[in-house]
Amino acid sequence: MDNYNDIISAIDNYIYKNFTAADEYQKKVYESMRYSLSSGGKRIRPLLGILSYMSIGKTEDYEKVLPYASAVELIHTYSLIHDDLPAMDNDDIRRGKPTNHKVYSEAIAILAGDGLLNMATEVIARELENYTDIEDMKRGARALKYIFTCSGVHGMIGGQVIDMVYTNDMNLDICESMYKLKTAALIRASIVASAIVAGASDDEIAILEEFSNCIGIAYQIRDDILDKEEDLEEDRNTMLKFKTVEELENRIESLTNRAQNELDSLSDYDTTEIKKLAWLLMNRGN
Repeated sequence: MDNYNDIISAIDNYIYKNFTAADEYQKKVYESMRYSLSSGGKRIRPLLGILSYMSIGKTEDYEKVLPYASAVELIHTYSLIHDDLPAMDNDDIRRGKPTNHKVYSEAIAILAGDGLLNMATEVIARELENYTDIEDMKRGARALKYIFTCSGVHGMIGGQVIDMVYTNDMNLDICESMYKLKTAALIRASIVASAIVAGASDDEIAILEEFSNCIGIAYQIRDDILDKEEDLEEDRNTMLKFKTVEELENRIESLTNRAQNELDSLSDYDTTEIKKLAWLLMNRGN
């Protein structure tokens, strides 16, 4: 990940500039929002989005897509705050630190998550307001819609619903559907929305959607393997309830190959960097 430090710094600078003006009444919720944003996230989703934009747009200049990529990170962070709440996964630790509600209270944690979700809309809307080209505006609006569809009830939220409702009735197919929504949807949001901003065609978007689903599911399966002991102890619904580690490693390999093949079909573009990052993500810990 060291090769991407400049991009990650640009993402962080863009995100944190939204926290420069807060009066005393909002101070606590802003602190709570920043706490989770700065708790060690690797900015994987916005990074994938920027690499997607650079590939499709054939450009090294990614400033135009920063609002969209950063919005996905804001949404991702809100989802983690809410996932950790006692009513959801009831976790006390996130990335080695106390979870948000343990530091700021459940009420403030809920509001911090709501604030991050609203801020995601604000940063994109502010960008759209500055457009003068009608095609840029249409692409931006389409990307906005795509991001919030992926993060809504037919995407990330829907995956969380499956996780909660099917606690005692989980099977392999339901589990994979949960992964596709709860994890892969936000990865897809960043990659595809960024490609939309760059001017991708419908056929190219379909290819990137398939690529994103493959790496998103593989990413979650890799998490299952890395967190095996903790997940078994907590009796969490993961694919390890239905498959051996060896079988899951084979599944990751299959998804990796499929993802790479999808990108190879984008022969007009240089997808080297996003392909490399995807491979690193799906093989981390090995």
